[in-house]
Amino acid sequence: MAEVEVKAIKGGRLIDGTGAEPIEKATVIIEDSKIKAVGKDIEVPRGAKVIDATGKTVMPGLIDSHVHIFGGKTNDFHLERIIRPAELALIKAIYDARDLLAAGFTMAKDCGGKNAVFLKKAVAEGPLSGLPRIVAAGYFLSQTFGHGDTHYFPPEYVDARTSRHSTADSLLCDGVDECIKATRYALRFGADFIKVMTTGGVVSERDKPSDVQFNLDEVKAIVQTAAQVGKFVTTHCQNSRGSKISILGGIKTIEHANETSDEIIAMAEEHGTIFVSTLSPIRATIDHGVEVGVQPWILEKAKTQWELQLDSYKRIHKSGATLASATDYSGTPLMPLGKNAIELELLVKYCDFTPMGAIVAATKNGAMACFMGDKTGTIESGKFADIIIVDGNPLADIKLLQDVKKIKMVMLEGKVEVNRGL
Repeated sequence: MAEVEVKAIKGGRLIDGTGAEPIEKATVIIEDSKIKAVGKDIEVPRGAKVIDATGKTVMPGLIDSHVHIFGGKTNDFHLERIIRPAELALIKAIYDARDLLAAGFTMAKDCGGKNAVFLKKAVAEGPLSGLPRIVAAGYFLSQTFGHGDTHYFPPEYVDARTSRHSTADSLLCDGVDECIKATRYALRFGADFIKVMTTGGVVSERDKPSDVQFNLDEVKAIVQTAAQVGKFVTTHCQNSRGSKISILGGIKTIEHANETSDEIIAMAEEHGTIFVSTLSPIRATIDHGVEVGVQPWILEKAKTQWELQLDSYKRIHKSGATLASATDYSGTPLMPLGKNAIELELLVKYCDFTPMGAIVAATKNGAMACFMGDKTGTIESGKFADIIIVDGNPLADIKLLQDVKKIKMVMLEGKVEVNRGL
């Protein structure tokens, strides 16, 4: 029988991710991959490896509940998908994912793209390490003329089942039968959950964020097919009409949620639906889109969404509904993976969140949005030891979490993946 490896993190300020007040000079006992005990005045087992966190903050690993590990090289991802081989993007995606873990993100929910499925499988097989835990959608589902339909390509080039482009990540489906088959195809590829587009969006050329996509019967068919094998469904959704269809259809997370009324919030609470914030890409596009050559239609649509997001996230937060933080970052120079903690600063700066509230959105609520809230997201006995140690107090300055040098240690399932001098 293998000997149990025991670690003890001592002396730090504990933020456990639940929203409870911090505990000074706390102790966390870890046995192999799990947290054994946490609190004050806990006896350290004999032979435990002690990690001194005095003067630092011990908190759950951060979670980004909506990323795309595309492995992009430039900000012109439309051109890239035509001229750049998918294999190069996959190689870069490895380093982008490592940047996430190095920045304190122990879990990422990838909401569409083949790379994430391959990365996760490579970690499970053993040849790849140093990545966060990945929850992956793989192919995403779009109706014809939907947000996931690449409008400037012929249809047969868009769908991954028929495309001549190895970069295709979409499955186009219209009507209940096609939606069922596309869901099964995504599951066959290795999806942990199903991603659909129930509204138009910003980066798709011809549709608008105010457009509604998929009808209720189609959404129900997707949700029921996924549920048959224990999988949940999440949606790109940027208006209230789309949110209503999504919630009534059984979708569990509303990504972006740019136009969220009080009625939608009440419906979400009744059905156990989670909202996911993505302030970061809109802010980055508005601030720097022109200088980096973002397409004009993207910039113009982004400008229409900022105030809608602020109003929505303030409403959601005030109501007490569950909101998980995310970035929609994809590894491009404008949206680099590893810089994802910017979302916490934006929630505090613009949406009435306290630093503690933002941390909960990026830990406990993030785990809930990945449907792993029983396993991670908080520092509690029995959960995975997904822990970071931060030099300083993010409750006093939430921007500390954006400084990689301040992330002194990153632990994933009890294994120290990053150690900057502890």
